[in-house]
Amino acid sequence: MPADCPSEVYRVQLLSRSLSHGYALWNPEPVKDTYDKVSIGDVGYVNCQGSFHSMFNVTLPWDDPSNNKLGTPEHYQPLDWDSSANIRENPFNKGDYYSPNVSSERNRDNPSVRDPAE
Repeated sequence: MPADCPSEVYRVQLLSRSLSHGYALWNPEPVKDTYDKVSIGDVGYVNCQGSFHSMFNVTLPWDDPSNNKLGTPEHYQPLDWDSSANIRENPFNKGDYYSPNVSSERNRDNPSVRDPAE
């Protein structure tokens, strides 16, 4: 992803705050009419708009209907895993998170600051 994408700048700046919580997405909502949520085993990519696009899920058979929404993946053996072994609860409260050199107060009246929804 190009370093000048706003979503990449956002991700890099929040990296120190999100290390144990995953990849910081500019637009975390699932792609409408493609899938409802991101699941363990999803394979996909993050575009320059900061959205994750799930292509298929390796815990499901290659020909599962949910794996064919963006094309059919090549034949593969589903990942055999214990669904409870690798999941741990680590709540990440909703709220405003800032990189070390940014605060909402300093940027409140800055016309060049863009809202993620724009």
